[in-house]
Parts: sequence; C-alpha cells; structure tokens
Amino acid sequence: MSAAEKLKNIDPKKVRNILVIGSIGIGNLLMFSGTLKKVRLHFSDAKITIIVLKSGFRDIYESDPSVDEVIVLDVNRVKTLKQKVRFILDLRKNRYDLCVTTFPANRAEYNILARLSGARFRLSHGYEMNTSMTFPFLQNIRIPVNKAYHDLEQNLNLLSAFGIVPENEDRRLILPLADDKTGNARTYLENNDLNNKLLIGIHAGSSAERGMHLKRWQPAKFAEIADWLTEEYNAAVLIFGGPEEQEIKENIRYLSKSKPHVVQGMDLLTTAALIAECRLFITNDSGLMHVSVAADVQTIALFGPSDPGRTAPYGDKHRIVRLGMDCSPCWSINNLGIGWVNCIHPENFCILNIETDMVKGVISICMKDN
Repeated sequence: MSAAEKLKNIDPKKVRNILVIGSIGIGNLLMFSGTLKKVRLHFSDAKITIIVLKSGFRDIYESDPSVDEVIVLDVNRVKTLKQKVRFILDLRKNRYDLCVTTFPANRAEYNILARLSGARFRLSHGYEMNTSMTFPFLQNIRIPVNKAYHDLEQNLNLLSAFGIVPENEDRRLILPLADDKTGNARTYLENNDLNNKLLIGIHAGSSAERGMHLKRWQPAKFAEIADWLTEEYNAAVLIFGGPEEQEIKENIRYLSKSKPHVVQGMDLLTTAALIAECRLFITNDSGLMHVSVAADVQTIALFGPSDPGRTAPYGDKHRIVRLGMDCSPCWSINNLGIGWVNCIHPENFCILNIETDMVKGVISICMKDN
C-alpha cells in the first residue's frame, strides 16, 4: 500500500504531531490559513507546529487557534553547518507523524527539510518544472498542481490526501486579531486625529526579493491617486509599508499636495487592525494586499508581471487593474521555482504604463458599491 493510501485510511487520532513547512511570504502563509483550519479540525488531537522563514512572520500564526507552536527558521541566522544540524536535530525530537509543505514550494530546500524532519508521511505538491533539481522524491505524497487554480485553491487541494472536500468557508483568509491589536490601532487613529474620517489605505511596496520590485507602480502615480482621493472624497489617505519601504512611503508624501499620513512603527497585526479600519485598500501585488483581504477590506490590486490567476486578492468583492500585455504575466505557474525572471523590455511596462485614470475609474465604481 502506498503512503498516500495509508494516510487516507489512517485513524486521525493516531496522528499526534504535525509539522507544516510554510513557504516564504506573508501572502503565501495567509493563503494556507483556511487549509490549516481544516487540518486542525480533522486531526483534532494532534499538536501542529508551523515553520516560518522570517521572524516577522511569526505574528501571522502566533495567535491562530489552529497552531500550537511557531518555529522561525531564519536563513540569515541559521547559516553554518553546525547551526543547521542543531536545528534539524531539535526538529526531529518532536517525532512528527505528518509533514505538510505549503504552496508554492518547488525548491530543493523545502523537500530536503521535509525529509530531514523524520515525518512518516510527507505531503506536498507535484510540480512539473525543474523537478530533477528539487528532489521531489523526498516527499512521499504529492498532489498534482492544477494550473487553473489560484494559490489558495492549490493549498486546499492538499486536503484531498485526507479525503476532505473543502467548503466555501475554507476559502477565507484567516488572520486573528486580538483585542489589544485592535485597541492599539484605534488609539493610533485617535492620536493622529484620524477618527471619524473616511480612511483609504495605499501600499506602494512589495517584496524586493528575486526581482519582485518589478511589481511596483510608480510612487508619483500613487501620490496623484492620494491627492485625488483627498479632493474627490475628502478621504484621509494612509500610506502603509514595512520599515524597508520607508523611502517609498516618504517619497509619496513628498510628491503629493495633500500630504497623506505615513504609517510607521507598527507590528504586523496592529497594521492589519489599522487596515481593517479602512474603507478601501489600493495596492501592488504584495503581502499587505492579502492582509487587507483577510481584514475583509475591499481591495484594488495593480498587477503587472505577476499572475492574477494565481495571487489576485481572493473573493468577488475585490478588483484588479492590469494592462494584459501579451508577455504578461512573466511570473506564472509555468516557471514556478525558477527564481529571478528578467523583463524582456527596457522597463517593466506592464505595470508602469497603467494610467492613473484606469485606477480612478475602478475606485469610483468601488466607492459607489461600497
């Protein structure tokens, strides 16, 4: 009997320890949240541990009732062979029965980590691309990638290994916000004279890793949108982003006449709570885009080189703006795991040539409907 058949037939109560290897990125982790909730319900007696790859991502699952423990594997800190061996030895002490690797994870590092965890059952996706270099055989249960699926749906498809059919409820992005985070956000609004105002959020950044800065629309255009929102709707515009995006945020403020408020000095969950206070969120394809969706805020996302079929804000209430050039998307399911993708043009026209009037038109529709 294959590992897949054994896992489907196993008594859930016999699975005592589960390890989840989370792929990098805030959005990636959030798009697994509904799947994780279903895993928790199915294996109700198991201890569930999740590995995140940056210390700043711990907050995403720290207060999630589906998770018992969050482990940070920061590759910038676990560098030497001795550190890596110690991490693996500590991991194996937990004697995992099941290891689940989230989507997307078409890289050797994920498969090696799953195998070294010592888990009897190792569940991941079966990728068509670059397979000889990623050691996919180290995962003994592989669910085929469906090219028509959104990344969130790819994760839900893992549930078929347990004989589980997901429901619509499982398609929500889950980001629990404790009362103190909501309270901190509202105190921030009060301290900055933002109470009782129409709040609209903007995120002009994105991850800069592996060329993903090419997903960014121009700060000058975001500044124009901020001024238009202030004049047209008397909105208070909040500019969001992490510490590494401070220059982008300050640049938007400098270029705008209305001088929108630059949000800073917040942890991720307080940021999420502040986004939840917004009427609308306008953003590049980014982690905060998915945070906005999890906060149930109507989201308008600008897409250029990335594939909205995979990573668009999930749900009917959200909108995307894109040019749909013939060469776009160049980051697609077909080159998943390859890493850096170079633009064939002198500039990434697919995002830079989006005009502000296109974005204003979509905003106007959303404001009427919202």
